Amino acid sequence: MSEGKFIKKKTYYTGVVYEWNLPTGSSCPFALECKVTVDRIYGKFDVEKGAYRCYAASAERFPAVREHRWKNFDLVKNGGIPTIPKDCNAIRIHMSGDFFNQKYFDMWVQLAKDNPNIEMWAYTKSLQYWINRINDIPKNLVLTASYGGRQDELIEKYNLKNVIVYKSPILVPKERPIDNNDDWARKPSINFALLDNMRVSKKSAVADFNKSFSNGTLFETGL
Repeated sequence: MSEGKFIKKKTYYTGVVYEWNLPTGSSCPFALECKVTVDRIYGKFDVEKGAYRCYAASAERFPAVREHRWKNFDLVKNGGIPTIPKDCNAIRIHMSGDFFNQKYFDMWVQLAKDNPNIEMWAYTKSLQYWINRINDIPKNLVLTASYGGRQDELIEKYNLKNVIVYKSPILVPKERPIDNNDDWARKPSINFALLDNMRVSKKSAVADFNKSFSNGTLFETGL
């Protein structure tokens, strides 16, 4: 069984990127500070009182968005494998959602291995699944540990590439560039910062802060 729906994005990211999304909260077993779940049928939001709200949840107020994310979730929960579009060079795994069990995490590891010319990256709070395969992650799959989950202690213990969400740019340490289009998330081994979407305008805050950082080099697809 294979299908699923990718979303082709020509804005926000550098270059054309396909997103693979799951429902927020319901597919995030280790979320804590940002957890929001949205009822599949009625669109009712259930917000846990954390430090910040998951930005991806807001789109699920639209029935069509909820339904395609839930259909993707149904597919992979039942052992289905997403069909990667033929013209795809880059995949952002989980603009919404997360790795909800080890089997699903392993599926993406295998997809990355089977498609070495496709750049893939993801934020995750499901750190135990990553740790269990820490020596088996292919070069074209870049993972970023997201602070604010139930397994934060594993980030420092295993020296995982990570991101922290800040409420204001003045709170961001100088050694962490601020990401506003996933460019830093796509680079291996660089810890970076995000700004709370509900509190600050990224465009006005990020440009000056990042002047001291090189843009670096994104993964070369070879295509």
